[in-house]
Amino acid sequence: MAPGIKSDSLVTSYYGQDIYVEARQPEGGLAYVHLIEAGQLPVLKRPDLGNHPTLDAALQAGLRFATSLIDN
Repeated sequence: MAPGIKSDSLVTSYYGQDIYVEARQPEGGLAYVHLIEAGQLPVLKRPDLGNHPTLDAALQAGLRFATSLIDN
């Protein structure tokens, strides 16, 4: 049987711009940011934001990146 993949997401807004971040974590592996939608910017699939020990850490990394995109 193939190992499972856990996923989690967050939805928020920042200065009136909607943000959606999705993270995934293979069973026994590190978490990564799978998808970011930030305002009217193009959707980012598998942005290179490194690996993280938990889904929450990956979501927070994605959120930081998304807010920096909106700020710039």
